[in-house]
Amino acid sequence: MQRPKFFSAVRLMCFFAAIVLLIGTVMSYNHTPLRYTIIPKPEISIFIINLICTLMCTFMFFKPSNYYVHAAIMFIQAITTTLTGFETLGTFLYESGIVLCFCNGFFKKNLKQKIYAFILIWILVLTGYGYSEIINNPVRGKYMIILECGISFFFFSFYYYIYKKLESLLTVLVPAKKIRMSRSNLPAPGSVISLKDYNLSERQIQFTLEYLRTEENYEVIAKKFYLSKSTVKREMAQVFPKFGVTNLNDLHMLLLQYIVKA
Repeated sequence: MQRPKFFSAVRLMCFFAAIVLLIGTVMSYNHTPLRYTIIPKPEISIFIINLICTLMCTFMFFKPSNYYVHAAIMFIQAITTTLTGFETLGTFLYESGIVLCFCNGFFKKNLKQKIYAFILIWILVLTGYGYSEIINNPVRGKYMIILECGISFFFFSFYYYIYKKLESLLTVLVPAKKIRMSRSNLPAPGSVISLKDYNLSERQIQFTLEYLRTEENYEVIAKKFYLSKSTVKREMAQVFPKFGVTNLNDLHMLLLQYIVKA
């Protein structure tokens, strides 16, 4: 079996994030912002925040498994950049952090409460941003507040549009849209299930776990196990009926609801 590539997608993200943050750290060293911000002692605070985030990104490059840390970095930088006048970048980072949480199943439980919390936090950030803009330039500040609200709604509507385009694939990530197959031998979502309990062969278990881990197609999986593509397809075709599905995509969406073990 081939080893996973060292430069995975998440490591690539951490690598470039660390470079950007390092540049930001250097630029903020002993530099007093030219505009007013509610962040106390910004000439020191911003440098420390950027430095900490740089170190966190560097650490996550080598230990990239915890997505909560990735999201925390995004939210910290989102709030900092917004309050220092880089509101478009801050909005992008904030809503991208929410998307990252969504993709990792953060909203499977207590969906409404978590959404309300994110909205409340962003309202507080925008209030601080608006106050800063008014202090810096009372006339221009009013228009900037309206513009930033528009930017926030635009990013939200854009991500919502993407979600609706891919809704059939993403509904498993929210509680109201969970896919639940009507099969009596499946436990409640969130339970631990063992593939051996469903009379799968060792080869079928290997193929199923490999697909859940990588989401690769038949051809790639076949190459990893030094088998023909037809062999993998034949084995997986025997797996589908045992879970009440007809294809790989449905099997993936179903098993995402469980903690799957061999």
